[in-house]
Amino acid sequence: MLTKDLLKYRKQGKYIRPFFVDTGNAVLLQLAADLLTVYEGQEEEKNLTRGEIEELTGPVVKAHRDLKLAKGLNKLISDRCEFSQPEKFDYPACRRELFLKAAALLKKGGANFEDYRRELEDSENNDGFAGHDIFADLPENETLSRMRKLFPRELLERYNCAQVQGLLFYAAEMEIKVSSPEPAELRRLFKYLKFFRLLAEIRELKAADKSGDLAMQLNISGPASMFENSRKYGLQLASFFPAVCALRKWQLKAGIKPDAKTYRLNLNESAGLVSHYRNFSAYVPEEITLFHRIFNSKAENWNITGETPFIRGNKQEIIFPDLNFEHRSGKVIHLELFHRWHRGMLLRRLEFCARNPELPLLIGVDRALLKGEIPQLLDASEYFQRKGFLFRDFPGVAKVSALLDKCVQ
Repeated sequence: MLTKDLLKYRKQGKYIRPFFVDTGNAVLLQLAADLLTVYEGQEEEKNLTRGEIEELTGPVVKAHRDLKLAKGLNKLISDRCEFSQPEKFDYPACRRELFLKAAALLKKGGANFEDYRRELEDSENNDGFAGHDIFADLPENETLSRMRKLFPRELLERYNCAQVQGLLFYAAEMEIKVSSPEPAELRRLFKYLKFFRLLAEIRELKAADKSGDLAMQLNISGPASMFENSRKYGLQLASFFPAVCALRKWQLKAGIKPDAKTYRLNLNESAGLVSHYRNFSAYVPEEITLFHRIFNSKAENWNITGETPFIRGNKQEIIFPDLNFEHRSGKVIHLELFHRWHRGMLLRRLEFCARNPELPLLIGVDRALLKGEIPQLLDASEYFQRKGFLFRDFPGVAKVSALLDKCVQ
């Protein structure tokens, strides 16, 4: 992710336009290759520190005429690196003990430097800490242990995508229109939506080109409209964007608020952005994997189904559940989860469920949402009392399986 000082965009009236580079430009491809060579070459040696790598990349960055662009490319490479710290010592504690002993020896005086150093090393009980680099735990001394490989053109493609992601970090709202002849593509998009814990108002549209493609509109609140945890929400919204530009047809409209004024950002597939999201299974969080494993081992009468359907609500609204369960009798029940940012959507869902009491949908509400009038509304909701439950961060298997069994009794 690019920080605000590395974003390149221009304001034109009420619009904001990100700066995109030509991914086929020979000069930029060489710049990307030179930067990548520094990291990839040093990874093989596995002995250079973060500070030493900064010294090697510094001349490459500063030699380019567009300093902000070069810094941005370097930042994206660095984000793909893993740096390791030495684990042998408790460095802060050992340093403190060493400095206290050194001060005590200095007060005694009378010894030359070599005698002083030898006496200091003999006096410590930290397995020879004084003979090591006593500042090896500082960030600039962290050692490069791994870098996820990247080709120069891929780096430039990620740079273009990161320009949009950086602006979305300051979005007030976002409207996305997507269409595809393959429903599976849209289901994959919505899985990313759920993975990043974003909840959108989804409506079915008629395809603009009369192709018969499945078309949908997503309306998502932006981090600039949040009063709490807006930075984390902004990061998750920005992380979701590459899943959008992976589609063949998409259109994005967003209100961006980088300062006191809100600007319009309009983009579609003609921007030529390339997504780096390839395999969704690589992004399934551990908590979901753990839930699947425990549920399948304990719930004898239920299975989690992989195919997620589009549940049609009123006024072309689409509900896309988080999880789907099939009973051995063949009955299917869905589960939708509402996290701390989903207050508005939760209120709309409660109203919809009140009008459709037989809907095969369970509702889970994160306790972080229990503010204001929400607790009273949940208590007053007959639907939630029958088919709803509270959880913290992610639901437990026992609570979900018990409610599923209750629905088939």
